[in-house]
This record gives sequence, C-alpha cells and structure tokens, in this order.
Amino acid sequence: MVYDYYQEKNKKSSKGKLILGTVVAVFLILLLTANKIYLEIIQLDEIGGFSGIYVKNLIYKAITFAVCFVLIFALIYVSTLLIKKNMQAYFKKHDMPQRKFPNLIIAIIIAFLGALISKDIFFLKILNFLNSTVFNMADPIFNNDVGYYVFIRPLYASVYGFISTLWLFIIAFTVAYYLVMFSSSDSTLTMENLKVKSVIAHNLINVAIFFIIKTFSYQLLKQDILYGIVYEDVAGAGYVDVNVWLRYFTIAPFLLVAIVVVSLFFIWKDKLKHATLTIAVFPVVWILASVISMFVQSLIVTPNEFDYEKGYIASNISQTREAYSLDKIRTYDFPSTQKLTAEIIQRNLDTKNNIRVVDIQSTMDSNVQLQSNTAFYSFNDGDIINYTINGKEIPVFISAREIDKNKLPNKNYLNTTYGYTHGYGLVMNPINKLTRDGQVDFILSGLVHKSVDPDLIINRPEIYYGELTEDHVIVNAKGFDEIDYDGNKTTVYQGTGGIKLNLLNKLLFSIKYGDFKMLISGYASNATLLLNREIVNRAQKAVPFLVIDRDPYILLTDDGTLKWVLDAYTTTDQYPYAQKYQGVNYIRNSVKVVIDAYNGKATYYIVDKQDPIIQTYDKIYPDVFSKEEIPDFIARHLRYPEMLFKIQTEMLNKYHILPDKVSNFYSKQDLWSIARYSPEKGSSSLKPIDPYYNMIKLPGDIGEKEELVLMRPFTPSGELKHNMVSWLAVRNSSENYGEMILFNFPKNTNIFGPNQVEVKINQIDKISTDMTLWGQSGSDVYKGNLLVIPIENSVLYVEPIYIRSAGSSSIPEVREIVVGYQSDDEFRYGIGTNLDNALADLFKGEIPITPDVAEKPGTDKEPGQSTIDKHKLDEIAAKYDELKKQLDELGGLLDELLK
Repeated sequence: MVYDYYQEKNKKSSKGKLILGTVVAVFLILLLTANKIYLEIIQLDEIGGFSGIYVKNLIYKAITFAVCFVLIFALIYVSTLLIKKNMQAYFKKHDMPQRKFPNLIIAIIIAFLGALISKDIFFLKILNFLNSTVFNMADPIFNNDVGYYVFIRPLYASVYGFISTLWLFIIAFTVAYYLVMFSSSDSTLTMENLKVKSVIAHNLINVAIFFIIKTFSYQLLKQDILYGIVYEDVAGAGYVDVNVWLRYFTIAPFLLVAIVVVSLFFIWKDKLKHATLTIAVFPVVWILASVISMFVQSLIVTPNEFDYEKGYIASNISQTREAYSLDKIRTYDFPSTQKLTAEIIQRNLDTKNNIRVVDIQSTMDSNVQLQSNTAFYSFNDGDIINYTINGKEIPVFISAREIDKNKLPNKNYLNTTYGYTHGYGLVMNPINKLTRDGQVDFILSGLVHKSVDPDLIINRPEIYYGELTEDHVIVNAKGFDEIDYDGNKTTVYQGTGGIKLNLLNKLLFSIKYGDFKMLISGYASNATLLLNREIVNRAQKAVPFLVIDRDPYILLTDDGTLKWVLDAYTTTDQYPYAQKYQGVNYIRNSVKVVIDAYNGKATYYIVDKQDPIIQTYDKIYPDVFSKEEIPDFIARHLRYPEMLFKIQTEMLNKYHILPDKVSNFYSKQDLWSIARYSPEKGSSSLKPIDPYYNMIKLPGDIGEKEELVLMRPFTPSGELKHNMVSWLAVRNSSENYGEMILFNFPKNTNIFGPNQVEVKINQIDKISTDMTLWGQSGSDVYKGNLLVIPIENSVLYVEPIYIRSAGSSSIPEVREIVVGYQSDDEFRYGIGTNLDNALADLFKGEIPITPDVAEKPGTDKEPGQSTIDKHKLDEIAAKYDELKKQLDELGGLLDELLK
C-alpha cells in the first residue's frame, strides 16, 4: 500500500476543523447559557432578592439532567453493544465484511436530547416530593392523604412515564438499528435474513422487560380511577371503576410477571413461536376486562344508576366542596322576608348612604376625560376599596393615573425611553355620591391631589411600576431629566429600583432588547435601567409556581406612598374526586403580593397559612415569603379577589347541595344559576350578574356594623326561572377576611331576581319615555349595573340610568336613579335624580329621606339635618337642569333640520 501524504494531511486537517468547530460551538452554548443565567439572576434580585428561587431550580434541573443523561446513555450504549455483538456474529457467519458501529456518538446525542427534554419535567416534582405536606384529608377509596396525590404521586407517575417511554424508544431504536444494518449488508433483504435467533431473542427480551416495567404502572392505574367519571360529567371513580377495573388492575401485574417468566422460558428453549403466543395473552385479557366492564355498565349499572352510584356521587360532592372551600361556607336561612319600609331604611342609614350609585366603567370613562390632565396620562382600571374619609369608613373607587405612551404626539426614542417614564398619583371617587350634574364626584383629584380629607396626602405620587408600564425605561440618565407632573416640569429618579447600566449590563441588555442605541448612547452611561415594570408579570416572574391574579389594586398608604396589591393562588389538578374548573380542581388565595409603585420592590405575604401547598412552597423556598405579618395598611384595605369568588360561585351552582342530599344532586332538582339580567331593553340576551362590592350590615346577628362585602345572587337553574333563591357574601375586613355566608330565602316565597326587576323597570312609562327622548338627539342612553342590596330581611334594588352625548370626549352622567322593592307580587319603585330623591319618591314622604348630594363624602353632617325647604329647592333645581338640557338638545335638533 502506497502512503499518500496529501490524503493523510487532508484527513488530519478535516479532523482538526471538526474539533475546532465543536469547541467553538460548545463555547458559544456555554456563553449564551451563562448570559441567560446572569440576566435572570440580576433581574430577580432587582424585583426583591428572589434569585434564590431560580438558582435552586437551576441546580435541581442540572441534577435531573445529569441523572437522565447517564441513565439514557447507559441503556442506549448497552443496547448498541448488544446489536454490534449480534451483527458481528452474523457478518462472520456469512463471510461478510465487518461494519463500523458509531455507538458512542449515537448514545451521547440521544442521551443529551432526552435529558434536555426531561429536566423540566422532574425538578419541581422532586422538590414537592422532598418537602411534601399532609392535607389531613383522605380520598374515599384508598384512604390515602390528599397530600400523597398532590406532592408524591406526580413524581412516581413521571418516573414511570420516563422509564416506560425510554424503554419503548429502545425497543423501536433496536428494531430500526437492526434493519439498517441488515439493509447495508445485503442488497436483497428478505425475511430469511431476519430470522436470526440472537436478534429475535434480543427484541423479545426487550418486549419482556417492557412488560416488567409495565407491572409498576398498575398501582398508578388503580389510583387513576379517582380522576375518572362517575356519570355524565361528575368526576371520580364509579361503580364499574371500583368493582371491575380496580380488580383487573390488582390482578394484571401478577399476570404480567407470569407471562414474562413463561415467555423467557420459551425463548431460552428456542421456542420463539410459543413465546410470542404467550405474550399475546396479555392484550386478550385486557380486551376481556373491557367487554366485562361494558356489560356491567350497560346491563347492571345504567338501569339502576342512582342506587349503584349514589355513594360515589356523595364522595364527589364532599371532595369538591373541600377543594374550593365551599365546605367552610356559613349558612343563614331567612326565617321570613319583610317588605321594605322607610323605617327600615332609617334604621340602616349607613347602608343606605354607602349604596353604589355609579357604574364602574362609566366612572373610569369619566376619570379618563376629567382627570387625565395631560395628553400622556390615562387610567387602565379601578377598584372599590374601603377607606376612612374624615373619620368615617366608606367604599371608594380608586384608580391610578398612569403613563400611556400611545397618547404621546411624538413617540421618538428619547421620549419613550428617557423622557416619559412614569405615571402620577391617583384619583379617588365616592361610589355613593354624584354631582348635581349627575357626574362622578371626587375625594382625591387633580395633579395637585386636591383632597376632601386632610389626612389623604400623597408624598410620592410617581408611578414607575404599574399596569400600563409594559416597556423598559432608562432613568438617572446623564444630561437628560424625565418629564414630570403636567409635562412642564422635570424630575430625577431617586428610588432603589432598576439595574445599573455598567458596560457589561449595557451590552447584554442592548442585545436582549435589540436596543443598540442603549449601547452607544452617552445618556445611558452609568444610568439605571427600569425593567419588568408591568406589575402582574413582575410578580409572576419571581414566583412561577404560583398563579398571579390579573386584577391588582392600588393603595395610598399612611406614609403617603403608593403600593400595588395583587392576589396569588396555589392550585392543583390532582385533588381526588374533585370537579375541575378550567383545568384545576383545587384553589386557594394563599398569598398577597405588595409592590411599591416607585421602587418596584415586591413582597410576598402568606395569608392562608393552613394551605398545605403554600406550606410546601415555603419549605422549598424558605426565603421567599415574608416572615412578618401583612402590614396594617394592607390589612385595613383587604379585598377578596373577584376571580376566586367567581370560581366559587360558579361551583356553588351545583355544589351548594350537601353530600346527604345526593338524590337532589342526581335528579338536578335544586341546581342554581348565577342571577342573570338583560341591561338593554328588548334584548333577549341575558348575562350573569358580576360579583359586586357592597358596604352593608349583614343580616341577623352576623354583622355588628356596616362592612365591605363581595356578593353575588343566585336563581334556580333553567332558562325560565329568574326568582332569587339566595345570595353569597364574603367578608373583607381583616378580622373576618374570607368568611363566606350563604343567605337563603324561604322556600315558600318568591323573591324577584335581577332579570325580573329589569323587566319591570323597562315597563315603567317614565323610564321608557325619558330614555326614548334623551336618545333622539344622538346621545347614548344606557343603564348601569343593577344592584341587589340586602337590608335586614328585605331587598332594595338600585339601578342608575346614564346619558352620554355623542363624541369620544363626552362624559357619562347619571340622569336618573331607579330604586324599588317587592311588595307581594308587585314592584314598587321610585325615580329621582339622586338616590335620596329616588327613595323619597319610593316612600312618598312616609318618612323624610333627605338628600345630601351637596355634601362632601365622609363629612360629619348627619342625614336628616337638611330641611324640607332645601329638599324642595334641590328637586326644583334638578328639574330645571333637566328641562334646560332637554331644551338645548331640542334646539340642536332644530338647527340640524334648518340646515
């Protein structure tokens, strides 16, 4: 053989290039990984020192990756060695040249890819497994603690799923490898070529091992029946599951072991056909079990379904009520209902004075028009919170004035990145007051934050972290101050938020955002980058294992700073026998998150210390949750989350029925619906009434004074049933936070529901005439939310009617308020320009209900001090204003016609 120098040189050169390319690729991967880790750590530390969560998760991911890599590599490599051994014997027997087997590189590549996929599946399950907490509640079939299903079983299931999937891959991989090697060795591949005993034995042993692995699945399959269907959509194990499939899953592993032993014996005896037939026994038995279960269900259970399934249905009811905290609801049954009277109103003036007479969306629209103050401020959302105003606790509507860069006339880079960086202060409206023009009133307003209460002072009005702040900005820029206040003043950020833009950070974040101006701009030198400013995503980024509510609310604290409060939930879909709602079957509002609107620091407070899931997370991440009690200013303004309340009320439609009333549940005799109504006259479309906040004194001996509650009414299930049967309230005060009370009306009474009241309001001639008249000039006339206000054993209905002139800058005005109550089968109503006038009209002067619309919210003036003369003057003034507006609108119509 002649030595070819140039050929050998080219081989060495190619090999060197391959090695160099591999080294460069590995280096780039490591560099990108290090960059990602560094950026995550500094961002999480900027949020509030939460990089420990990321680092711990990263460590467990790395350990999982390493273990999975070693296991996959070992199994794949051993399989390839067995293939190599069998194929080399085959080549030698048939005098064929030996082939090269790239076993090592194949095993490395497959192991790397498999471990990469698997690392994210296991790490959190391992952490939960190692830090599991008991629920002290057991499932009804196996009597295991619920904590086993939430924290321990998921890891068992994942490990089994990983190993069984890996072995199925090895079976397929082995067959494919043999086929490739046979094909490359002979141009005509036939069945005779494949009848190599060592090859067949290898594949049959692989199948036998899979069956051995399969035996470990049956303990999991037995428990899987807890997540089955009893009947229709009722979750849990039913009669057939427990009496047929549970027995099959108990016998199946022993059957499998016997099949494996017998088949291996036949393989050892070279009786491959017998081994194959033995293996085929298993699917035949499974088919037989399926046929038996079908016959039992069809011939025994279905004809007598209730008798066979009632115990399992009771378990579903019990477990579902526990999973959604419905079992903790306190029930209050009204002994009787009472016709509303003026005397009842007089006894409950604080409830009357705190009734919401403004619509939330209309209040938002008004604030946008009246309180934005500049072209670049706006209001994204608002919330009802209790506040003490001038010594009196009342419900208020509070909304943050945020920066809205979409409204900037000039959206150049400097303006959006350096200039317009923050919102400014908030607006506070009374929900129980209107101006004489029917517009929203203000407790705290304007950029100067004019206040009716001297104790309401904002010392730090700038909002750098909010709901609309979805971009990053650069503050403390060299030679470039931020636009502040009304656009004519500037400011310099003095907070602790953000990341310093040294050279390394400038380089990395300019790449991350694709913002290379950041890298070359002199303004950014040693400036501060504020990022992750949208508060929901900010809160979620730090704690990916919790679910963050997307409806935060802002608070003005005692020291004059602004804080955002967010709700965080623990959830699972592994609660046995519990009914699922949008993918989960257990939920707790276990955490309140507080984020400083100026500094951006996030603090997480555990508010439900009895929740086993949050206890487990607290053990996994001991430095995440504050060890201090929730601050007093938060405790005084707690708000039960609407999202959770919606879920609970939706589940209560069926699961208000107790486990001892299974027959009612099964026959659907007493199912409820969320009360519905149609806000538009003549529309057949009904929508469920949303949960709403009221400040009322709870009936009976439950409440001692007026308090903020979140409530929602119920009607019987069915398209034609609209009478109100009950309403659920949840308390918001710190001493009673989260306590739910279900108020049930007597069974023998017919209480008007919201839709019935809406229909009756639509039938009022004056309302119909007024709305038609106001709408003729092109104005938009619409109804606000219909509210159901319980007062003692009576119910007051309240609905505002709005008018809004054409044009995007128009301001909604409450033109009339309709109030009413049920008297036998009649609807008694009153109409007025404000709540007091409407109540005076309702009761026709039985007891004077004196208007106090001119009073500022929270003043010490007591209702009833106004004189009758003032009452009449107010009515005359209101009627004059109304007539003047109608004449103006009529004049506008005449002008249009003359044109």
